[in-house]
Amino acid sequence: MLNRFKDITIRQRVLIVSLLPLLLITLLLGSYFIHNQLEDAETALRERGESMSHLMAAAAEFGLITDDKEMLASLIRHPNQDIDVADIVFLNSDFDVVLRADQYGSNIRRDQSYPWITDRYIYFLQPVMATGIDVLDSPEFSDTETGGNRPTQVGWVAVVMSRVHTQHRQQEIILKGITIALAGLLVTLYLAMRFGRRITTPLLKITDVVEQLERGHLNVRVQHQTTGELMTLSRGINRLAQRVQESNQTLESQVDKATNRLRKTLVHMERQNLALNAARKKADGANRTKDDFLARMSHELRTPLTSVLGFSRLLDETNLRPEQKEYTRIINQTSSLLLSIIDDILDFSKLQSNAIKLEKLPLNVDSLVSDIIEMQAPAAHSKGLELIPLLATDIPEELHGDPMRIRQILTNLVSNAIKFTEHGHVVIRVYLESQTEDTTTLMFEVEDTGVGIPKNRIRNLFQAFTQADNSITRKFGGSGLGLVIARLLSELMGGSIELESEEDQGTVVRIYLPLFCPQPQALPQTYHTNQVVIFDQHPLNRRNLKNQLNRLVPRPISVASCEEMLRRQASEKVGAIVWGLEPNATRSSAFAEELRMVCTQYQGPLILLACEPPELALPENIIVLRKPARTSNLLGALLPDQFSAPQDEYSEARVELPLHILVAEDNDFNRLLITRILEQAGAKVATCTNGEDAIRWAQKESFDLILMDVHMPKVDGIQATETIREQDRHTPIVALTANVIASEHQRLLHAGANKVLLKPINDQEVKTAINALTQKAPLAQTPVDVEPVSSSQMLEDYQISKDLLHSELLKQLEGLQAGFENRSPERMRHHSHQLLGLAGLYELPELEVVGIDLNRAIKQDDIRQTWDALWRLQRMIEHSQY
Repeated sequence: MLNRFKDITIRQRVLIVSLLPLLLITLLLGSYFIHNQLEDAETALRERGESMSHLMAAAAEFGLITDDKEMLASLIRHPNQDIDVADIVFLNSDFDVVLRADQYGSNIRRDQSYPWITDRYIYFLQPVMATGIDVLDSPEFSDTETGGNRPTQVGWVAVVMSRVHTQHRQQEIILKGITIALAGLLVTLYLAMRFGRRITTPLLKITDVVEQLERGHLNVRVQHQTTGELMTLSRGINRLAQRVQESNQTLESQVDKATNRLRKTLVHMERQNLALNAARKKADGANRTKDDFLARMSHELRTPLTSVLGFSRLLDETNLRPEQKEYTRIINQTSSLLLSIIDDILDFSKLQSNAIKLEKLPLNVDSLVSDIIEMQAPAAHSKGLELIPLLATDIPEELHGDPMRIRQILTNLVSNAIKFTEHGHVVIRVYLESQTEDTTTLMFEVEDTGVGIPKNRIRNLFQAFTQADNSITRKFGGSGLGLVIARLLSELMGGSIELESEEDQGTVVRIYLPLFCPQPQALPQTYHTNQVVIFDQHPLNRRNLKNQLNRLVPRPISVASCEEMLRRQASEKVGAIVWGLEPNATRSSAFAEELRMVCTQYQGPLILLACEPPELALPENIIVLRKPARTSNLLGALLPDQFSAPQDEYSEARVELPLHILVAEDNDFNRLLITRILEQAGAKVATCTNGEDAIRWAQKESFDLILMDVHMPKVDGIQATETIREQDRHTPIVALTANVIASEHQRLLHAGANKVLLKPINDQEVKTAINALTQKAPLAQTPVDVEPVSSSQMLEDYQISKDLLHSELLKQLEGLQAGFENRSPERMRHHSHQLLGLAGLYELPELEVVGIDLNRAIKQDDIRQTWDALWRLQRMIEHSQY
């Protein structure tokens, strides 16, 4: 019903709105008046019948008493001529008919209530009473017979009124009322249609024009034959149609031009496709050559590394001090790791062709996991991560398998876990999954609390050169071969791999590997000593230390707070305390206070497990081991008589004066970032904003190194470097530039720069260059096996707000706009250079491309291109995340 109402036209709506109220009013009033007329006719008939019956009853008293029928007939004669009177009946006191006008009328019933109404008649009945007639002349009617003066009923008078004529009158009333109402409705309809047409006709014309415009007939217009608001609407539609037509013509012209350009582009692309096909054939041949080259180069790289490993082993067999043996052990481990990295690509090729042969060599799971932990710990600790091994106590001491391949698998998994984890921990668990007569299946599990992987992308991770997201490669690097090699190697060893992950919740990778277990194996010897208290805030670290010390003491005490550690050592017989520190804990004042409190109350053996060397002078009873500690080193520190006592691994830490560095950079924001990088690395920094001030600073003070930007006001970096070199031949100068052209680099080197670094700045590269050029204490650096961070991450690391970068970009944009308005090319070149420096420094490639276009337009004095590039810059800076 609602849909039908929606389909009603506007003309019909106007008619409905006009007629519906009048129709309702006419129906109500007509019904009311017709009903009143009908009621009046019926009431009049009843009143006549009542009146006539009363009159007849009064007149018939004597006739009924005297039984004078002639008198009664005279009473009937005149009323009976009325067309509405159907019958008049006189009855005696016994209700017998004395006389009636219609001899064939219906019987008058005594038991019926009157007036009695039927379809055709109304019956009225009145009693005839003796009201005191003078009977002196009629002695036969004496007082004794009448009972004195009391009136008595002497008979009845019945008057029958016909309803036929009244009903005919009522029908005439209804017919006349309907006729009058219809006439009124017709007149109203005529007036509504006449006046409604004056409204609907212009609207229908406007609607028709709009429909034609919608169908694409843009030359149609509304003819102005209306007044008032409709004329305003018509004019507005005509203006809109005119503008749409003009815009359409413009668009068609642009489409034609674009089509022509596209056609030319397609022709050009077709030619390029032909060239690409030829190039692809050449590339296929080059790939085959590259594979051969890769194989040869891998062999050439393996040869010197194998020599390093061989000579380090020979050196290890000579008489060396304990710390020297530790150095050779680390050389062996890192060289082996480098060999495995070099072999990754070759291994993948060999695995694809089933060319790898596994070895079956004795291996110790504890030692193997410790090797991996020691190599990966610096990377984890530099990010504030806990790297925790958890080995089950029921793993056999000696198993047979391919330790290099197992180490390769676990190294890939642990390295990936550290790479994709920003906070929390990375845990390596080893459990005994199952055991038969000669085979032990171990489950190696690597769990992290990192970024996680969406469930719909997990299955793609085991495909070569594939990562969960393209952004991962940009942010974390990697070739996407690690998991593929891990899967292929585990399957080659008869095992399997499975991965569970949830986005933002971390990842768990499990490797199931069957290893040969020679029988029988002797149980490890247990050494009993006094009780050992283990304190570490991380519950998994406490669990790992308990597992390591289970060979030493039956049930070591594990506590989670320094206060509990001191309470336990005071109340029980404690032989030693093992204290595990969090990453970066040794640099905090809280650790120094806790250590002072512990040394005051406890003078026994205290083993500190630290991620970095402590900066405090330590008492003789404290031994510092790298965290996490090898089981052998931990046992040696607790029982030096039964095990080889380890050397304090952080005993050679030294503190020297910081470097004094001059930074010459004209951009405030760039200068702030470089200053933060150097200051957090431990350097003392002085700054200036142009080459002239840099020369003045170099003449006034002595610096260990100068960082020199190339493009600066007054005197640029090249001229400043030449001037400084005329007076100072020794101070290292590092030039910073965003220009990749080799000729500018040569000019910088000829001017006296020791090294040229490209923007965007890599903080690790800057620190490495400074350390290589100076002779003092090196700047603090992130370990080399940590992936370099992005510029966005650098802003967060050095506590520089992105809002500050956005404000700096807006500042340069305002300077460009002011220079454009004032027709000042020099000012625009200055700010465009500043903008290019920011874009290059913070890796904003879109901004850099537009900045280059702007710079080119300014040099060519092209106002049109300058305005276009400036407008694009404004839109990018004001409406983006920069």
